[in-house]
Amino acid sequence: MTTTESEAEPDDLPPTISGFAITHCANCAAGWVRRGTTGGVIIVCLLDRKPVWVQIADCDRYEPKEQPEATATEQP
Repeated sequence: MTTTESEAEPDDLPPTISGFAITHCANCAAGWVRRGTTGGVIIVCLLDRKPVWVQIADCDRYEPKEQPEATATEQP
């Protein structure tokens, strides 16, 4: 297991993120957004403990964060 981005094997393609994941999961209290130094984004659901499903279209556990983060496509 690698612990840093520089030690990780590069993916051929960045993971696909659905529109729902960008607008909801990235701003959900149970979601983490991870950004790479080269612009890659991964949204992780803490309920599933893994990256958000590519085809996600709805979630009955969605609960907005008190202060939403910038959308997943925006870089800080």
